[in-house]
Amino acid sequence: MIICVDLGATEIKVATATGNHVPVVSETKKIPTRAKDGKEGILAALHCAIAGCDIASAKGIAVATAGTVDENRAVISYATENLPGMTGFDFAEFCNQRFHLPVRVINDAHAALLGEMAYGAGKDFRSSKVAMLTLGSGVGGGYFAQGKIVADQTNDFARFGHICLHANGKKCTCGKRGCVETYLSGRAIHKEAKKRGIDDDLFKNYLAGQAQTVGFVEDLRKNIKLTLQKVAHICPFDVCIIGGGVADWMGDAFGKIFDGLGFNVLRATLGNNAGIYGAFANYIAKEGAL
Repeated sequence: MIICVDLGATEIKVATATGNHVPVVSETKKIPTRAKDGKEGILAALHCAIAGCDIASAKGIAVATAGTVDENRAVISYATENLPGMTGFDFAEFCNQRFHLPVRVINDAHAALLGEMAYGAGKDFRSSKVAMLTLGSGVGGGYFAQGKIVADQTNDFARFGHICLHANGKKCTCGKRGCVETYLSGRAIHKEAKKRGIDDDLFKNYLAGQAQTVGFVEDLRKNIKLTLQKVAHICPFDVCIIGGGVADWMGDAFGKIFDGLGFNVLRATLGNNAGIYGAFANYIAKEGAL
C-alpha cells in the first residue's frame, strides 16, 4: 500500500492506493493546506494528512506538489507564494524522519497528466503528443511525448501557467506580469467575476444565456484560445487535456466553452484525484511493481 498525497495551495488531498496496472484507491480525504500560516502551517497540515493514514501498512509515500520539483532529490526547488516558504523543502528528509518511509515526488500538474495518461482521458493517446492544463488555485502544465513526461529546459519544464499571456498584464505570484495563471486560475476567475458583480453561478448562467455572464465567458474563451496557441508553440500537441477545479466548476458549460477554439481538447476524467493517481503512477514507475 502506498500513501498518495497531492499538496496544493488550497488543500491537501490524501488517499491510499494498492495494485499496479489498475490501482485501487481509497476515499480521498481533504484538509486545508494552511498556506496563510506559512511554511509551519503547511508542514503541520502535511504531517496531519499523512499521519491519518495507516503508516504501519505503507511501503512508501507518493507526493504530487505544486512548485518546481527536483525529482531525484525529492525537493521543491522553487515555489511561488502559493506555497510560502516551501522553496528548498526536502520531502525525503521529512518523510524519513517523521514516518520512516521512502518518498517519490513529482510536480502536481505533471502528476495530473501522468495519471490521465495511465488511467484516464489520455489512455488512448499514449502514442500521441499530449499537453495538459490544470486550472486550479494556480495553473499547472504538463507535456507527454514519446511515451513519457517531457519537462526540461527545452520547454521551460512545461510551466504553462507562467507563460506571458499579456505583456505588462496582471502581477503574478511568481513576480512576473501577465502570466496565464493571473487570468485562468480559479482565484483569478473568481476575483474578476466578483469585480464585475457576477456570482459563482456564472457558468450555469452562461448556459442560460445571461448577457453579463456571456460577455465574461467570451473574454475567458479568448484567453483560453491564446493560451492554447502559446502552449502549442512551445509544446506542439495533438490533444490537450483540461483538468482541475475550474474544469469541474464549468460543469455542463465545458463543451461550449472549448468548442470552436481550433484545438482538439479533452476533459480530464479523473477529476480532482488526477494528482493522486499520477503520484502513484510515478512511484511505481520509479520503485517497480508493488
